[in-house]
Amino acid sequence: MTDPVTPQTGEVPDIDYVALRAGQTIGRYEIVSVLGQGGFGITYRARDIQLGREVAIKEYLPSALAVRQDGATVLPRTTKMADDFGWGRDRFVTEGRTLATLHRVPAIVHVFDFLEANGTAYIVMELLSGETLEDRLQRQGTLTPDEVDRILWPLLDGLEQVHSAGFLHRDIKPANILLNAAGDPTLIDFGAAREAMVGRTSAMTAIFTPGYAAAEQMTSAKQGPWTDIYGLAATLYHAIAGKTPPSAFDRMLDDGYEPLVRLMPKGFPPGLLAGIDAGLTVAARDRPQSIAGWRPILGMTAAPAADATMMMAKTPPPVPGRQSVLTPTSGEASAGGPAPKSRTGLWIALAVVLVAALGGGGYYATAMRGPDPEMAKARAAAEAAEEEKRKFQEEAQKLRAEKEAAEQRKAEEDAKLKAEQEARQKAEADAATKRQLEDDARRKVEAEIAEKKRADDEAQQKAAAEAAAQRKAEDDARKAAELVAGQFDHFGKTLMLLTLRNNPAEIRLQGVDVVDEPGLRQAGVNALAAKPRNLRCRQTDRLTDGTPLYRCLVTKLDAKDPLADIPDSDRVDLALALVRGGLVLASCDAPRAYADAEDEARGKNQNLWAMIKPPEYRRRCAR
Repeated sequence: MTDPVTPQTGEVPDIDYVALRAGQTIGRYEIVSVLGQGGFGITYRARDIQLGREVAIKEYLPSALAVRQDGATVLPRTTKMADDFGWGRDRFVTEGRTLATLHRVPAIVHVFDFLEANGTAYIVMELLSGETLEDRLQRQGTLTPDEVDRILWPLLDGLEQVHSAGFLHRDIKPANILLNAAGDPTLIDFGAAREAMVGRTSAMTAIFTPGYAAAEQMTSAKQGPWTDIYGLAATLYHAIAGKTPPSAFDRMLDDGYEPLVRLMPKGFPPGLLAGIDAGLTVAARDRPQSIAGWRPILGMTAAPAADATMMMAKTPPPVPGRQSVLTPTSGEASAGGPAPKSRTGLWIALAVVLVAALGGGGYYATAMRGPDPEMAKARAAAEAAEEEKRKFQEEAQKLRAEKEAAEQRKAEEDAKLKAEQEARQKAEADAATKRQLEDDARRKVEAEIAEKKRADDEAQQKAAAEAAAQRKAEDDARKAAELVAGQFDHFGKTLMLLTLRNNPAEIRLQGVDVVDEPGLRQAGVNALAAKPRNLRCRQTDRLTDGTPLYRCLVTKLDAKDPLADIPDSDRVDLALALVRGGLVLASCDAPRAYADAEDEARGKNQNLWAMIKPPEYRRRCAR
């Protein structure tokens, strides 16, 4: 399979087949890009989808033990490597869990979360900005005393708490110290799990940065806080001297280390320089064994009195290829003779005595050999150092008290300013609320006026519509009251529909029901046509569909002409006559006379009841 080629340039694009791709998710975190990767794992820039912030995610992926499949899942390379891979993953998770408990420790990268997914484990950390100390040193060569002071003490505080938690960094160097814009340090890339893996499986190769790794990291010797002390001391040495110390391995064969107390860079306290030299002792047992034991040496800022005398004892012949960081060169002291009376010699001896007194290591103690008077002088120098330390502590306490008082005043001023700002904001908010209430009240009044006007307009329109409807109803009633007169012409489709000659409109009789029977319709036509008749109809009601109903009076069979002149009192109700003749059915809500006439016709078995007798007609008005 060949690599894809970019059409425009013809070049093979740089594709990472191991790292997760941008857009993939790990739990609630979305991958943005790769920040860095090595033999032990990969670090990504990612986004916390839930909290909307960017983080750094460290993935456990030792390339010697595992591979990535299907673009996400991490699997051991072989079944034999599965145990080592799983053991290392557990150490990695333990590292994340330990670091997560140190979220308030100064100068230590903050761990937010740790999780297991894709067959491996992840540590979610704070995404920091700035440059590494390595980049700073490449740009400017060395650091000033103030810059060293700004990074040293936070790192000491952070490492002391890390060590108290039973944890080591194991890879302190300028590349693993990140500086923000103010120069404040943060220690990154803890390698405890990586170091543990190197000691467990032959597949993992130990990787050390020459000059910063202690000698015990290259052997099976026990490691401890003194191991991190060596790495930090080497880092400080580089920052002050402008160069990396010789490799600890090379120093075990031929120690070419140049002590800072001999270089004496300008502006740095002698105690700090002696302390860094002490931290760079090759033998682990001869170094300060803890941050607490190392801190007092680094903190010494003032030299002893000028008239104090410190005699350096005779030193045994140096071991070939090795040289103590505190042994004078041949040009500085004669064999067996006293050391020159100089401030440098005084501080070297003072650092030796103090380190020995604090449990700093046997190397400095064994370097001091000679007659008892010399030891007495050394003890006197140590006591003077203790007195200087006490004065320094008192001064520091005084400065801390002044600082606390200043901070208290500043806090009070800040609280006052905050209270004034809150009061101003409250007044502005109250004014804004008042304006809002006034605006709301004005809009409410305007809305009520508009609503009242609309209601008045609707009322006027409704009144006008009702008046128009009333006028129409009156017109309809007037028209309905007009008589319909004329001679009968024929029945309509049903017996209840009549038509007059010269009048196309059909008249629907009030008080009768529909019976659509051809035989009955013909019988009705014949009965009414037996002799000319004259009708007078008046509208009396309407059906629900608006059809008008009429009550019609017709002349009797024995009426004399002129039929149109016969008064209504001499006429008979046409509907009643048809019911009585058995030609139609009385409606259920017709007057009682209609019902009685229907009962009489049914008893006589007249036309309607003789021709059709459906049961529903008998029960139609039953309750």
